[in-house]
Amino acid sequence: MTSKSFKDSSFYVGLLLGVITFCCLSIVFIVRDITAERISEAAFEKQNSSFKLLLKGIKFDNNPGAECYIADGLGSSPKKVYVAKYHGKVSAYVVYYDVAGGYSTPFSMVAGVDAASGLINYVDVVEFNETPGLGDKILRSSGNYLDSFSGAGLSNRVFEVKKDGGDFDFFTGATVTPRAVVRSTGSMLKRIGSLDLDALKKCEGE
Repeated sequence: MTSKSFKDSSFYVGLLLGVITFCCLSIVFIVRDITAERISEAAFEKQNSSFKLLLKGIKFDNNPGAECYIADGLGSSPKKVYVAKYHGKVSAYVVYYDVAGGYSTPFSMVAGVDAASGLINYVDVVEFNETPGLGDKILRSSGNYLDSFSGAGLSNRVFEVKKDGGDFDFFTGATVTPRAVVRSTGSMLKRIGSLDLDALKKCEGE
């Protein structure tokens, strides 16, 4: 009886399958690493673009994305606060906070706040779920309502809508959302004014 050649042996077949499997897995892991790196770079660029908009005109020489803290008092759950510094001193905050009291709240907003003056530099909506045709008028895609918050702070504005004796406009027939945004933004500024970074936890994985 003729013995089987090496190529016909089960050992050879198993070895070949093992090599093929190893090569396939290597390709999968390489592609995964490349994709993850590109996704991370894209997220970093998006975050930096956001910081540039929120902190436009404010000097900072650090990477705010690496100075992230978790703070309570900004919504139904702890929120991220990024810190911008210039020559080692805090120059501004990028603050995420919830808006409560609207039609379908809470929804999420973000603000750039000048640390020295306590004034809002820029504010925008991050996630929105208000009733279409009513609350969505605050969105930047629908108008310039949020521009009224730039330069506003507890020292120079009463954070109520004019209908309630404050300094901020509201929409005819749709007071609920502007009132919620104004009051929640005022509460955010109060929280930032009492912020103690040494007492806060740093963000994980930042």
